Amino acid sequence: MALVALAASVMAQEAAEDNRSSRVDYRIEARLDGETKELDGRETILWTNRSQDTVSDLWFHLYLNAFSNNYSTHLWETKGRARGRDFKEGWGWQRITSLRVEGEELAGNIRFRSPDDGREDDRTVFSVDLPRPVAPGETLAIEIEWESQLPRVRRRTGYKGNFLLVAQWYPKLGVYEGGRGWNCHQFHESTEFYGDFGTYDVTLDLPVEYRDKVGASGVQEGAAVVNGDRVLTRFLAPSLGDRQAADQFGKHALVHDFTWTADPDFVVIEDTFQFARWAGKHAAELQATAAALGMEPESVRLRDVVVRILMQPERARRQWKRHFDATCTALFFYGLWFGEYPYEQVTVVDPAWGAGAAGGMEYPTLFTCGTQLYTRKQMHRPESVTVHEAGHQFWYGLVGNNEFEAAWLDEGFNSYTDSEAIWRQYGARRAATWYSGLPAWGVSPARRPGGGRLGDILTATKWKLPFGFELEPLGESGFIDWWRDQPRLTFVEQLDDPRWGDRGGYLADPDSDPIDTAAWGYVDRQSYRTNSYPRTAVALRSLSAVIGRDAFLRGMRHYAKTWRYRHPYPDDFFQTFSEGAGVDVSWYFEDVFRGTGTVDWSVDVQQRKTPKRKGWFMDAEGVFTKAPATDDDDDDNDEDEEEDDDERDSGPADPDWPWIYNVTLRRNGELRLPVTVEVVFADGSREPFEWTREMQAGSNWWRLPLAPGVEKIASVVIDPERLYYFDENMTDNQWYEEVDSLVPLRWSERIVTQYSHLLHWFGTTGG
Repeated sequence: MALVALAASVMAQEAAEDNRSSRVDYRIEARLDGETKELDGRETILWTNRSQDTVSDLWFHLYLNAFSNNYSTHLWETKGRARGRDFKEGWGWQRITSLRVEGEELAGNIRFRSPDDGREDDRTVFSVDLPRPVAPGETLAIEIEWESQLPRVRRRTGYKGNFLLVAQWYPKLGVYEGGRGWNCHQFHESTEFYGDFGTYDVTLDLPVEYRDKVGASGVQEGAAVVNGDRVLTRFLAPSLGDRQAADQFGKHALVHDFTWTADPDFVVIEDTFQFARWAGKHAAELQATAAALGMEPESVRLRDVVVRILMQPERARRQWKRHFDATCTALFFYGLWFGEYPYEQVTVVDPAWGAGAAGGMEYPTLFTCGTQLYTRKQMHRPESVTVHEAGHQFWYGLVGNNEFEAAWLDEGFNSYTDSEAIWRQYGARRAATWYSGLPAWGVSPARRPGGGRLGDILTATKWKLPFGFELEPLGESGFIDWWRDQPRLTFVEQLDDPRWGDRGGYLADPDSDPIDTAAWGYVDRQSYRTNSYPRTAVALRSLSAVIGRDAFLRGMRHYAKTWRYRHPYPDDFFQTFSEGAGVDVSWYFEDVFRGTGTVDWSVDVQQRKTPKRKGWFMDAEGVFTKAPATDDDDDDNDEDEEEDDDERDSGPADPDWPWIYNVTLRRNGELRLPVTVEVVFADGSREPFEWTREMQAGSNWWRLPLAPGVEKIASVVIDPERLYYFDENMTDNQWYEEVDSLVPLRWSERIVTQYSHLLHWFGTTGG
């Protein structure tokens, strides 16, 4: 009854209700067998029907069954593979042993469902009919007991040795949406998760070696209790303090999932994100954001946050501070732009060696990273992964969109934001090439020859022998590869702006599917990744170019504030963003997020001096008069000689004879975006032009209305501030009168050096 009272109290404090969704509160107790990795538990769920519908059944997820056999939807779609490896052992499963509602046992009435693909062997979704319907506003108590086997971690959840990442591990209610019914999708290859907001009270019964080496959503409530060879640890998510105190937007904290991790080898480190220190470090960004939002800089404040870092011992000393700084980067910039992180603690997890499949995942108030030994800060590793996953606390954790049906609403928004934050904190990424886990700065300027059977023979990579035998004289070897490449002699430096890295990802598949597609509905995984991550980032960054950064920031913050602790869909974003930005960009959302149009701009420039007057010209009285002859006229040879192009373009020395310009813009592709063009003349003067959407609707090309002038054109650049990231080929977006001939020579020198060294290598089998 105390849990019912607490849920009712928290609900009463909420700023507003969302009648399209429900509210759920979990109390979970679970016990882990340290040897078999079996996890059994019981839970009490309080589900409140906040819709206007009367509900007669319940739908649940059993995510661990995605790993039960190769006929589950998840492994069927991946062809029995996870992270590139065949799934042959380490299976996981979950089954309900009891399900009671108001004292009535319903486990025998469970029906497995496959709403997405009809696969009868999939066991990741089930439903059960209720003894009686649940009226609008009514709260229902559900009691469940279950048994489960954790899988070997190959994707998102499981164990590796004594390391545990236990995610999507409990029977979890779907989301009831008024007018639509239960939203409860199967576990697909390219889907993540969707759950109702609420609270969690979780007690874990673990082997004693995990004492004080456990991390989880929320915060630990009290000290762990040791009982012989077992330890009990309790977590509350959110903490009681966070539930009771209003955040920056006057709302009370909730979460929509619970995940935990444990490892006897964890090195546990705590530090605190201090807003004042970061505000001083990035004062210019603080002032710019405050001005865009119409606020005084001193009124923009974020709460301090405890950062709890669980590191592997081999990386702890050198990398914990880097994980901490990257987490603070997300807490500062995301919080500054879109509203503060409303929880007192965030937990950062460094997965064990061999458990990389547990890395790079986000859960409420807890996330996992991805790193390796010998990295440098300039490589942005682990910084980029850490900022991205910490950033999910905002776009995934606080604005709880349906990741099944619109993964891009958090993955793409997060990809946009993490690139902006990383650029401001860390600058450009310096590329490195790895040899047996050791880095060498730079990259090869050209691909090595090879490929196919002949290439394998010539490079001594693989020789096929009779009877199915193979010989690899020069197989993979870090030292041999390093000796072959000679990085200091042949490599070139590469510095990457993470924002332009998003564009590189977008170009991998710019037009297979619309962005706004269900995660399992893309043509393939490449399309899913492109649209859900970099293409959405490019679309948002280019939207900022259309309406200006201040309006863009106001629109994004208004969306984040309006839908905090709620469940937005794409149309909710489109509408709320426009309201906050004060600009109607419905055309942009339709063309970019629900279309597959692309754009490729180009410019062509021709210019010449006004030609000398030859022939007969009519005067004002209508009389023809012959133009005066010039010294270089040769009437006898006019028909036999043509003027040299250079001589014609240079014209006479008389400065009063102006230049005639012919500057033509072209647009390939269906996407029409307003774009600026800048013409720069030899004297440094500039003339801007705007090629509007309306103009592009009438023609795919436009000749700039340039009147003849005394100065020669020095350059013409489309989108001179580089605000758009959509253009498929940017090499033809600018024209310059003077060409840099030194850069091609430098690149040629490196490529010639590389290939001459390779020829020597192949000719002598190793130098």
